[in-house]
Amino acid sequence: MFYEGSEKRLDICVKGVDLFTFPDDFWQKMVQQADAFIISKIKNKQLKAYLLSESSLFIWQDRLLMITCGNTHLVKAAQFFQKKAGREYIQSLLFHRHQPLLPDLQKSSFAQDTQLLKTHLQGETKHWQGNYRGDLFIFGEAARGAVKSKQILMLHGLRGDFADVLQSGSASEQLIGSTLALLTFFPHLQIDQFTFSPKGYSLNAITGAHYLTIHITPEKLSTYLSVESSFTGETMQPFIEHLHSLFEPQQSNLMHFQHKSGQGLEISVAPVLLNRYAIQA
Repeated sequence: MFYEGSEKRLDICVKGVDLFTFPDDFWQKMVQQADAFIISKIKNKQLKAYLLSESSLFIWQDRLLMITCGNTHLVKAAQFFQKKAGREYIQSLLFHRHQPLLPDLQKSSFAQDTQLLKTHLQGETKHWQGNYRGDLFIFGEAARGAVKSKQILMLHGLRGDFADVLQSGSASEQLIGSTLALLTFFPHLQIDQFTFSPKGYSLNAITGAHYLTIHITPEKLSTYLSVESSFTGETMQPFIEHLHSLFEPQQSNLMHFQHKSGQGLEISVAPVLLNRYAIQA
């Protein structure tokens, strides 16, 4: 069995509209456009977090972040939002695709997705090569704090006793949650988690305006774990070290999102070496 763990990401910042006024039905329809559905929801006064059949959706009053994996068609969700919410309210839009392991199984390529986006949004593209490969489409004023994310940890080739348990499909939601030990590192998080059948795991966690999400794809052909959050690198470092020790990945990369005065949004990707973490605050 093969399941594509590599993510697609849609990051939209809006102006002149409050996304909290949009009903759950709107978000359900938007998620369905990407060939996914909403499983559950948690919220506080500053943030709503939807756990999806294919990753996560986070809603703030002035922005949204939608992450999908598998064989989803996320660009369709972007088109739905642009059409239904109104192009004039979009201050910035970032559409990001991590390089899939098996591109031929995807519904579209990055080039095809950007062609659709550019029918209404004139933006620029960036690409990464090397150990990490990916593509990014940027529209609008991304330099003005439009991205909540601080970093994404990507672990490929999971190994060790716990990885074997995950591959067997015998791990319960409680076992996975206790082994990840997220509350040991972040005791104030509100957590929503789900274990898929026959295997796979997703978690959303929020506190105030901050979010953290974990997705695990344990199939032998595509063992993968990703952690994305809005916490600083310094805050995340102990948890990242815990995951690295727990899963002993064959390959790991850390992606940073930073805003630099006069330079706009800067995204960097670097390998994470065992016991040598180049974490940036």
